[in-house]
Amino acid sequence: MKDYSYHKKVIEDVTEKLRELDIDLYLIITAEGCDPMTSFIPGVDTVGSSAFMFAKDGRRLAIASSIDAQDVEESGLFDQVIRYDTYDDTLAETVISLQPKKIALDYSEDVPFCDGLTMGKYEKFVKFMGDYSFEICSADLFIPEVQRMNAR
Repeated sequence: MKDYSYHKKVIEDVTEKLRELDIDLYLIITAEGCDPMTSFIPGVDTVGSSAFMFAKDGRRLAIASSIDAQDVEESGLFDQVIRYDTYDDTLAETVISLQPKKIALDYSEDVPFCDGLTMGKYEKFVKFMGDYSFEICSADLFIPEVQRMNAR
């Protein structure tokens, strides 16, 4: 079994940065490893559509397909791993249940590593969030510093 101690430390550092910056939620939306961030945080590979959520209050949630859920659960990095029937609905319902006002996403004009969210996935996410009101910011506000703190 893979050792996730490095990724656990990264998650702890991300959570601390979320608190410092008053960002309620860091959300990584990915499918088939399309977001390079997943090698850094959480460090768990997935094949199907997945989402990883890190809240400033320390909660860690993942949404994964039935194919990927076991690996995500076995990582021990998440408080809850949610298996979905319909990904987009489950993602929106889960995010709304956390009541974030400010969400960090992986987009960036200046930091390629923080720019893994495709426009299509972004637009679909916003559409499924419906009337829920939230502010979006870039994960480039804290990921470069967390990378420096955890340089191997």
